[in-house]
Amino acid sequence: MQTTHISHKGQVIIPKSVRDACHLDIGQELEIEITAQGILLKAKKNAPKTTIDKVAGCLAYQGTAKTLEEMDDAIRQGVMAEWGIK
Repeated sequence: MQTTHISHKGQVIIPKSVRDACHLDIGQELEIEITAQGILLKAKKNAPKTTIDKVAGCLAYQGTAKTLEEMDDAIRQGVMAEWGIK
């Protein structure tokens, strides 16, 4: 088991051997979880890379196209409903 310390700025250094074993890169985001055993650090999993062609298919709309005014009105109604404004 390796040890480290907390700096005066609250920073913790993860030893290189641990970073290598866990495939952590510079700038990697970590999730922090408090458990019954202590503090758990987990690498944050980012969404897989994709292309607009793969994503655009889920945006398919069946029906007549909406105008910008209709879209603005729908957004306005949604915000007003969320805020409880009549």
